[in-house]
Amino acid sequence: LYERSLGSLVEEMERCQTLNIPSLVLHPGSHVGSGETTGLRKVAEAINTMFDRLGPKNDVILLLETTAGQGSNLGYTFEHLAEIIDQVEAKPRLGVCLDTCHVFSAGYPLAPRKDYKHTMDHFDAVIGLPLLRIIHMNDSKKPLGAKRDRHEHIGKGFIGLEGFRNLVNDSRLKAVPKILETPKGPELLEDIENLQTLRGLVRKRRPAKKTKV
Repeated sequence: LYERSLGSLVEEMERCQTLNIPSLVLHPGSHVGSGETTGLRKVAEAINTMFDRLGPKNDVILLLETTAGQGSNLGYTFEHLAEIIDQVEAKPRLGVCLDTCHVFSAGYPLAPRKDYKHTMDHFDAVIGLPLLRIIHMNDSKKPLGAKRDRHEHIGKGFIGLEGFRNLVNDSRLKAVPKILETPKGPELLEDIENLQTLRGLVRKRRPAKKTKV
């Protein structure tokens, strides 16, 4: 299973290179009973092997995604991702994808404002905001710390509108792409509604006052 998973990851990275896709998001996986320390080491070893097989011509960035912490999942703490990154030799080829539902379910609050600030400051201290390359925008059907990966429409779950208001108005994240992974209907009308909700949370900046000379 380990070798098949590694082979699939190499193929996905090669496809991204062929299609000029700049990055690939990866769930770190599970330790399946071996323990978190061993599991994190195995993930880092697999990533090192993958980069060796790909060679320097492949410049796709691998993004480690935060997880909710179900079962023996790895990556539900910022420290987990930092430990993997620390053991990977090709550090410039790594980044992080933050999933709002996952981090919330793992126990990181996104509201009120002071708790959001604490969460993002902790991310910056442990991993570093420059490594944050993509955000998956999803509300959560389960409460804070439930360790269950259940996505909900924006503002209709336990994160609520305030958490997303904090995110979309954080100037440090302005250039970070944000992707919806909310439930989909056949015509994707929910995406339109969710995007409208998120855009409606963005605070409009007041125009600068003109001074008379």
